[in-house]
This record gives sequence, structure tokens and C-alpha cells, in this order.
Amino acid sequence: MINGIEISYVVAAGVFAGTWVVLWAVKHVVIGRLAHLAEKTESDLDDALISILQTINPMVLGVASLAFAVRFTTLPDVMITTISALFLVAIVYQISVGAARVVDVAVQKRAGKRIQTGQKAAITFLSTTVKWIIWAIGALLILSNLGIDITSLIAGLGIGGIAIALAMQNILSDLFASFSIYFDKPFEVGDFVVVGEHSGVVEKIGIKTTRIRALQGEEIVISNAELTSARVQNFKKLQKRRIVVGLGVLYETKHEFLKEIPGLIEKAVGKVENAEFDRAHLASYGDFSINFELVYYVLSGEYNEYMNANQTILINIKEEFDKKGIEFAYPTQTLYVNK
Repeated sequence: MINGIEISYVVAAGVFAGTWVVLWAVKHVVIGRLAHLAEKTESDLDDALISILQTINPMVLGVASLAFAVRFTTLPDVMITTISALFLVAIVYQISVGAARVVDVAVQKRAGKRIQTGQKAAITFLSTTVKWIIWAIGALLILSNLGIDITSLIAGLGIGGIAIALAMQNILSDLFASFSIYFDKPFEVGDFVVVGEHSGVVEKIGIKTTRIRALQGEEIVISNAELTSARVQNFKKLQKRRIVVGLGVLYETKHEFLKEIPGLIEKAVGKVENAEFDRAHLASYGDFSINFELVYYVLSGEYNEYMNANQTILINIKEEFDKKGIEFAYPTQTLYVNK
């Protein structure tokens, strides 16, 4: 005859097998269902969820099934404690794997965008650090639940971390500045920037430094920490450029022509396609000229386009003035002699 203990072992074995099959089937059914739904959506969230579920290890399912099956039989305390410990390790392991996979998915999503080698290296370093932290927390949780005092271990890690941070203070400062530049994007490769007395086109944003090609041709290397603390003018972000031009005509210019000059200037600006007229006024009386002020906008942030537009406008103004016989002023002196 089969006694009660043997029956309990048979029941436990059946429960173990049945639970493992159910968990395995649920895992694959859920993944299959989500994969089918993911094909109909443009969101990355479901793809990330599928990727995380795929990290579930069959061994974890087996340990979970075993922990459930032992409830139906009587085992020595040592075996129950061992199985409970295995279950704890499996759960923490799976959570850590899933969290690490979330980091990988986030990095892959970022890497899919156009980023530089230096930025990729910074993101890879950050993701690796985050995953090490995840595994360290998981290990500490396991040790703590197994009854091991981790207070001294945490204290030692804290002191060691502080010592390393102090030794690498400058490097870490530039590294985190690189992250700040990447996520905040005050400038990107190809942007024309002015930083203090330096100006040029950004060629490379690295982990520690950013390289700028100056207008004279030389390369300027600036630390990322300095860039994040400095005032940066980014002319690539410029959508349109406001231009103020001063013009001076002779005092001998007839007053009816003075009234026409603002209209002539507006006409000259209107002939340029990417220029937008704002205003033109008689602004002041100078020492040797009657001064007009023109304000217009160039509808582009490109410096060459601004210079081309400005050149064309000045030529057009000269042409309009020549038609009316209006002359530009230049420094002169009038000498009065008493006889």
C-alpha cells in the first residue's frame, strides 16, 4: 500500500509539473498575444514589455513551481529553507534581469537616433553603471533576506565610493556635464556657437571635452564642465536676424527728397526675397549728415545669407538714391573767411 507520505510526494510532483507547464504556457501565450497586438500599434511600450517578458528564465519558472509544490508535502526544515532561499534568489535575479533589460531598451532607443561616438560612449557608460547598481542592490537584498548583516558592507561601499568620487572629481564633473549637454541639447554638432571669447562650429561632443572649429581654422578644445557653466550663444538656433543700418545724406538734400527716402529704402528692401522690412526713419542730425535708420529682418539664421541680403539691399538703396540724385554724406568741413 502507498502511505500518506508517498502520496504527498506524488501530489507535490504533479503540482510541480502542472505549475511549471501552466507558467510556461502563460508566458508564451502572453508574449504571443502582445506580439500580435504590437504589430498594430506604433508605440514602443508594448515592444519593451515583450522584450522584458522574454528575459524570464525557464529555471526561474521551475524554482517558482518547486516553491509552490512543497506546500503539498512535508520536508525537513533544511530543505524548506534551502528552497525558500532559491526562490528568493530566483525572484531577485529575474527582477534584476528585467530592470537591466529596461535600461538596454532605453539605450537602444537613444542609439537609434543620430548621436555621436562620444555621446554613445557616455550613454553606454551610464547604462553599464546603472546595471551594476541594479545587480548590487539585488545582491544586497538577497544577502539581507538570508540573514547576513550587510550594514558594514554598505558602510564600506559608501566610504569606497566617496574616495573614488573624490579621486575622479574632475573626470566625473566633465562626464556628468556631457550627460547634461546630451539631454538638454544647448547645442549640437554643426551649430555655430560663441563661448566667451571663442567662436566656431561644433565638430564633436565627447565624454570629457567638446571640440569647436574656429573661423580662422584652428581647433578649440573646451571641457564640458566649462561649457555647462559658461554663457553659450547658439546662432544655429537663430530663426531670423534683426539688422540695423545707418545711412547719412547731405544737408543740401531737398526736403521733399528727405520725405521720400523712407519709401525708397522700403522699396529697396522689398526687392530682396528673404528680407522683411520693419521701418525706416530720419533718426538724427549729425555733424556732417542727416542720418536715417533702417531696420529689417533676414529670414534665415545663416550668416552667408544675411551678408548676401545686406549687400543686395545696400546696392538697391544706392540705385534708388542715384535715380533721385540723392548723395550720401561724407566727412566735410565748411570754412568761412571774413574779408
